[in-house]
Amino acid sequence: MDVDSTSDRAEEFAERAAEYAVDTANGDRIGVVQERFEGSVYLRPPGGGVEWTTRPEALRHPSATELVQARVLDTPVQGRRNR
Repeated sequence: MDVDSTSDRAEEFAERAAEYAVDTANGDRIGVVQERFEGSVYLRPPGGGVEWTTRPEALRHPSATELVQARVLDTPVQGRRNR
């Protein structure tokens, strides 16, 4: 993959903050795109956790099933209060 297409791929994901992406270089791990910096894209797990980096060309858009799973993990859960 040439440099221009790699740059375009990074911009494709990084310009849409809070978008889900699948990192194919790390076992098809689903993450929320946080930012891009010097040829890397930073992601965090849905629901929170430690960020990781990957190459832009390793990213793909999630399938419908993967997207549902990620959104479930990102949905806050409200606890019940005892009255």
